[in-house]
Amino acid sequence: MATIYWQGQATAVAQVDTCQITGYDAGSTYTLTVGGYAVSVAGTTDAAGTAAALAAAWNAATHPYCTAVTASSVTDTVHLTADTAGVPFVVTSSVADAGGTIGAVTASTANAGPNVWAAANFSGGAAPVADDTVIFENSSVSVLWGLSNAGATLTELRIMQSYTGKIGLPEASFATSATASDTSKPEYRDCYLIVDATLVRIGEHYGSGTPAGSGRIKIDNGTVQTALVVSNSSAPSTDGNLEPIRWKGTNANNAVNVMKGRLGIATSYAGEVATVAALEIAHLGNVASDADVNVGPGVTLAIVEQSGGEAVIQCAVTTIIEQAAGTVTTIGDGAITTVNAGGTARLQATGTIGTLRVAGGGSADLSRDPRARTISACELHKGGSLNLDNGNPLSITLSAGIDLIRCGLEDVTLRLGNHYTVEPTSI
Repeated sequence: MATIYWQGQATAVAQVDTCQITGYDAGSTYTLTVGGYAVSVAGTTDAAGTAAALAAAWNAATHPYCTAVTASSVTDTVHLTADTAGVPFVVTSSVADAGGTIGAVTASTANAGPNVWAAANFSGGAAPVADDTVIFENSSVSVLWGLSNAGATLTELRIMQSYTGKIGLPEASFATSATASDTSKPEYRDCYLIVDATLVRIGEHYGSGTPAGSGRIKIDNGTVQTALVVSNSSAPSTDGNLEPIRWKGTNANNAVNVMKGRLGIATSYAGEVATVAALEIAHLGNVASDADVNVGPGVTLAIVEQSGGEAVIQCAVTTIIEQAAGTVTTIGDGAITTVNAGGTARLQATGTIGTLRVAGGGSADLSRDPRARTISACELHKGGSLNLDNGNPLSITLSAGIDLIRCGLEDVTLRLGNHYTVEPTSI
């Protein structure tokens, strides 16, 4: 058990991979593939001639994945060398038709540099192991490559607000260096730091000053049970409208606590998944806007407890949204078992709400979406507000009506829209 710090001081080394033509056949097609883009040639003269032709075809390719790497050949072997030291590539080989064969692409010189999650970039010169605490602070060196520490569960991963480098890569553009990218093609290499950790703390700051934080922190905690605590984030994101902190993990008992900052849970790309047993959204003084949380549609979410901030929930909530303050917006088609609205609840999801309770001072607004929805049970307390006027009369089904709890219509704000019949009954 040790506490180690990210330093990012390793010397950059250009990656070199090799691939041997192990069996020549004029009727075979030999292929090198990078990020789904294939460079192919037919067997030419002999193994050495085929290797030379394959290297030439690679260098003639204009695809950005290829232009970042230079090919050459020595006898029957293709050599691939990164143009920028410290920036890795991933190439595979294959052969089709007839009897030709080709060897696997193997590393001759491994990629290295200050932006690689590797032993040389941590204090003590050792990569993190199980039970270690890893701290990022007072550094602007990004972690972009070799993004995996899976299999060794850290006691804690702590990313302080004084760390201003980036962790992970954007999916939408291809990184050509630590600071540049080609926006014409998406990233094909790993984009999240895959790290097993019992506790992940992001955004803490002690002392004077107001450090900016990181514009991109992307963490994948895999299947290990994790408690994520977010105390702050960078105000702007490096990746446009996406959140500066993006996280995912699939353990059924994951817990997420956000006090301040912008967090996205499985929001980087379509199809992402995560599991959160309990999501707590609070504040550090500014009730309305300290915390900003976006929960993707592929998240399995049990409980939301909100005492401030803003939340967008795109998935089903299997147990409860318990809201004391703040704003929550539900979208998509996820069902919600129970909503206790004590702040502002904008309920736009089309899934059934089992029970909707609007507390005094609370507001539930279903007016922003004209699609059909069902509320199985609805309670409106004194001082509460319920807006069902979505422009599509009777599209919202109130299976058991609206229960006015110890109050009358004069004690609440109720908007139903036009041409409704109100039929009083006892509770």
